[in-house]
Amino acid sequence: MKKLLLVCGALLALEASPLSHLFEALKKRPVTQVDERLVHIMKLQKQKVSDRFYPQISLFGSFEHYNSATNLRPVPPTEANALLKSHEPLPFAQNIARVGISASMPVYIQELFDLQKKMEYLLQSTRLKKELGIYKNEAIVVGSYADLGYMQRLQEALEATHRSLQKSYEDLVIKVQSGRAAPVALDKIASAMDSVELKMQDIAQRRAGLVAKIEGLTGIEVRNYQPISQKSPIKKERIFALLPLEAKLQAQKADLKAAKDRFVPKVLLEAKWSENYAQKDVVFKKDVHRGYGDVALKVVLPLSKTNFTDIELERTKLLQQKSLVAKTRMELQAQAKALEEQLRINAKKVAIAKQKVKRQQELLRYAKTAFEVGRLTEEEYLRYEDSLLSARADLAKALADKWRLLAQLAFIYGNDLERIVE
Repeated sequence: MKKLLLVCGALLALEASPLSHLFEALKKRPVTQVDERLVHIMKLQKQKVSDRFYPQISLFGSFEHYNSATNLRPVPPTEANALLKSHEPLPFAQNIARVGISASMPVYIQELFDLQKKMEYLLQSTRLKKELGIYKNEAIVVGSYADLGYMQRLQEALEATHRSLQKSYEDLVIKVQSGRAAPVALDKIASAMDSVELKMQDIAQRRAGLVAKIEGLTGIEVRNYQPISQKSPIKKERIFALLPLEAKLQAQKADLKAAKDRFVPKVLLEAKWSENYAQKDVVFKKDVHRGYGDVALKVVLPLSKTNFTDIELERTKLLQQKSLVAKTRMELQAQAKALEEQLRINAKKVAIAKQKVKRQQELLRYAKTAFEVGRLTEEEYLRYEDSLLSARADLAKALADKWRLLAQLAFIYGNDLERIVE
């Protein structure tokens, strides 16, 4: 029994906060997992740069044929004389087989440190994009869910108008049958009812599109709409939508520094060992086997015109990224300012729309009475019905606009809508 109560309580909680359920589902859907894979790919890209600091080891083997006798390894004259005196084969032959190992590692390459910083900034940018992608999709879900509320309120307003017209039609039928009204009056009311029904079908189509849009992001088919409420204010500490571009700007700076640091000398440590085999040396026609290896500490200073071009290319890319950040900052600041102003205006619109609905309801009540006693024509009465329907539609739109504007503002400032609305 206790378990049953817990399950029922969980289901009630789920029904009480459908948006939370949608937000949770959104994080598990492919649209979010794609961004997670991009983060993982960028981590591996960063690891590839770090791996270049480790020794690179290779095994090799070869069989070589020369048109004249060639040494397996260098032989100084003193060693050659000693081998000849002792009738040992000289390491010279036409067919040589080699098996060995080679290794190299950087001792100091300044460019690698710059590339590490670049990849760190790119990883940061990718993570921010992933987070921003979640906020963007949350805003889409909230906006679509608010539009569902708009459709539902319109549907309810149309149904109320249809019921009102139906009642007037039924009352008018009695008048027509008693000869107190012309039959054409029924056609006028019926035509108005047909218009309402057509609008209801249009609403049903638009609602189906919104349900499909939400389901495409979350995998959940929303069957019933529940009013949205705000539980926390938006934090406006920074323009979060700008952060991925700023991180990419830092990566571009590191790229420019890496291009310049290609002129810094590189210090490399290289080593190689091989076992060399040959049949029938050049003097005694005996098989020869010699090992040979070396270790070298190299200093390399690349001098290439391409490096100068790379510096100019990276400098141009940096200027382009700076311009993009500045342009985006201005756009986002202007957009945030406009959204805040629109939210203030929207609050007034909601209050006015609510008052207008109340007044139109009163006017319609008087109009129906006047129509029943013959003081209003059918056209005049229908205008009151249309005015109330229009007022209800304006209120529904204003309520939906509020959440859409709030969601867009939350996206710009990087607020998790799961914390703000329910």
